Amino acid sequence: MATAPAPKTTVAVFFGGRSVEHDVSILTGLQFLDALDTELFEPLAVYIDPQGQWWCGEALRRRSSYPLSGAPEALGIEPVTLPVGTALGDRPGLMVARKGLMGRPKVETIGFDVAVPALHGSNGEDGTIQGLFEFLRVPYAGCRPLGAAATMDKHFTKRTLGATDVATLPHALVARPGRGTFLSEEPVKAALDQQMPGWAFPLLVKPRRLGSSVGVAPAADMDALMAALSRAFRLDDAALVEPLVANLVEYNVAVRATETGPVTSAIERPLHDGPTLDFAAKYRAGGDGGPKLDDGPGEGMAAAGRALDPDELTDAQAAQIRRDAAAAFALFDLAGSVRVDFLCNGETGEIWLNELNTIPGSFAYYLWQAATPALGFTDLAETLVREAQALSAGRGGSTQADAGGATLFNRG
Repeated sequence: MATAPAPKTTVAVFFGGRSVEHDVSILTGLQFLDALDTELFEPLAVYIDPQGQWWCGEALRRRSSYPLSGAPEALGIEPVTLPVGTALGDRPGLMVARKGLMGRPKVETIGFDVAVPALHGSNGEDGTIQGLFEFLRVPYAGCRPLGAAATMDKHFTKRTLGATDVATLPHALVARPGRGTFLSEEPVKAALDQQMPGWAFPLLVKPRRLGSSVGVAPAADMDALMAALSRAFRLDDAALVEPLVANLVEYNVAVRATETGPVTSAIERPLHDGPTLDFAAKYRAGGDGGPKLDDGPGEGMAAAGRALDPDELTDAQAAQIRRDAAAAFALFDLAGSVRVDFLCNGETGEIWLNELNTIPGSFAYYLWQAATPALGFTDLAETLVREAQALSAGRGGSTQADAGGATLFNRG
């Protein structure tokens, strides 16, 4: 008698979200769904719209379905919820209300085995959804809540790295003025004088807790600095101000965990014009890198222009980038495919770690694809799912009161 095939692992990919990086997250989520090996996995698209409503349906896997408009149900898309009251040990599932007999509503469950957050920025990359999955004991891919939250906060990241040998730029943290008050030069100058003595223009302003270069702007004088801070404060309640690196060259490398420790991918130099790599250069550059979305070209970070393992990097510089990226990955106890971004003065050769992206655009698969040995997106996707299962299996101990000797009530 033929042996029945093993059931496929259902992988729910969560994308979209309440974030300024909503559209980029859609591209990353669709790319991951496309990369899953359907011989092993059953893909399940879970789209979170800008208002926070969750949706399921096959149409969500098509690029042409976005942005959702009109009546999503006409596309066969259904609103779903993740029940918070699920008993521990039960298979995770999304609840959907469907019509039953006599038109009466009937609640059904769409089960899944592993969650993959493809949510960039706020409410996704900052540890919040990871905390929800932890509470519900849902196996999920990528960083745990502490590492995600710590590295989303650029100020905390740099302060923590300051106790290591990893080089970062000096910076000042400027808080948004309180309600009913206006942004003025005096407190900004005071913050710079106190936290970054000897500061001078040009400077760079960035929101404290956003990614994808959203809200990042250079400032050549005080007027430009105040304008850049005003824009940043529309997105976050605090902003970092740091020196604008002269002769700027940017390098990125991806890191993931293995049994022998963190390993790094190929190093990339993003290609762009201007003093910084802004959102448009990252995501609107066009190109045909990565899995196809419908019949269109690859999009997101996979399509941005780049030079891989560029010739101008010396062996010492490449070694520093890889060493510092792996050290930061280990320090914050990260997981998944993490992209670490660096800034370099092209004339002096000085290199500083800029930030860590725990859910990078396209999961940085293009950097693993160019690594030695190469790891394709399908293999990377499987690696992240298997890591999620292993991390879930190794999750902390019992939460029962009697296991810790903390019982107060007689349970008979």
